[in-house]
Amino acid sequence: LRAVVHGPDSFPRAHETMTHHATTVALGASPAASPARGRAASSRRASARPLRAVESSSSAPARLEGEALQKYMATMAEDLSHLFDDRGIDKSLYASDVSFEDPLTKYDNIDGYLFNIAMLKRVFDPTYTMHSIEQTGDWEISTRWTMSMSLPPVPFFWGPQLTFTGTSVMGVDPKTMQVTKHFDTWDAIDQQGFFLSTGSPQGVAEVLRQIFDITKQPDLETPDYLVLRRYAEYEVRRYEPFLVAETRTVADERLAAGGMTGLPSGGNPFGTLAGYLFGGNESKESMAMTTPVFTGGGKMQFVMPSSVRDALAAPRPNEGSGVEVRHEPGGVFAARRFAGIATDELAKREEEKLAECLSRDGLVRDAAAPASLAQYNDPLTNPVQRRNDVLIKLESFDVGRLDK
Repeated sequence: LRAVVHGPDSFPRAHETMTHHATTVALGASPAASPARGRAASSRRASARPLRAVESSSSAPARLEGEALQKYMATMAEDLSHLFDDRGIDKSLYASDVSFEDPLTKYDNIDGYLFNIAMLKRVFDPTYTMHSIEQTGDWEISTRWTMSMSLPPVPFFWGPQLTFTGTSVMGVDPKTMQVTKHFDTWDAIDQQGFFLSTGSPQGVAEVLRQIFDITKQPDLETPDYLVLRRYAEYEVRRYEPFLVAETRTVADERLAAGGMTGLPSGGNPFGTLAGYLFGGNESKESMAMTTPVFTGGGKMQFVMPSSVRDALAAPRPNEGSGVEVRHEPGGVFAARRFAGIATDELAKREEEKLAECLSRDGLVRDAAAPASLAQYNDPLTNPVQRRNDVLIKLESFDVGRLDK
């Protein structure tokens, strides 16, 4: 099995800290976070965050700080980058009786802790990305991360992909400098802690919801993105730049299928772009099909295959075809997924739901960027298995902040 682990996220960050005394290891700088976002998230997070994990003893410093703090956080950040690779974490950094707790599991020793890591690696083929690491107490360190997993094809023949985002709060023994407590939180649920201890089914329900999401993404090339937050109702994603072939649609305000039905000139935008991709260009060069098809803002876009490195290297569209090849810069987007036939009415309704979530959570949309719809499947796909995403670009987002 392959286990991929990314090191500390290089996305720029400069954010408000979780508490007034937090210290951050520099992992880069980010667009400024919205103050409203901080207030809204903090109020929801306060009841879920565990108590301080470790108290200082009289023979140890009252607080981990200065050069010792920076060195310790750098050591932990580097060690966690090996969480699921062949090297693995350094066992000596953890106490023999370390306690680990997340919404699904709870262990009270290092053997259980390592068993949980090995089980995830063996069964779920995980990918782990750390976004930030901070001091959140005198002897407490917290990280923010994304973890994605895939399930084995037997019995999960529909190929579900699981994504979790959250934080790890680690208590450090002042004498031994070993982690004694490790408490994980998930952004998608409100009630944190091991479900048998809390009596809350939220963690189990979130896992089952992801496992039994039967919408399908075709095995085609698609733009790269990383999920920065997975909430119950939507995700926040960071897209890498990509190339698109683009043409105009009927009306600026129509997100979905209406954009495929015709152009003022009498043409069909989907057919126009498909024609370009499959050889209807000056060099008569056919290219591989990709996914998704983007619509919105009065245009339709096909993603160009990555073999086309830049717009100048792309086959030149036929004169008068209305096709333009251009660079999409990527960025941070809120995304809400839904199944079914993506009519204009349904897509608009999902956009409105997403906009309500963003307003509630204090996230500000980019006023200059219209919403768009990503449709992943061909028309012959069963509607209940069709994957559609409504996307709204965000004005700013602080990837590293520890609260939601």
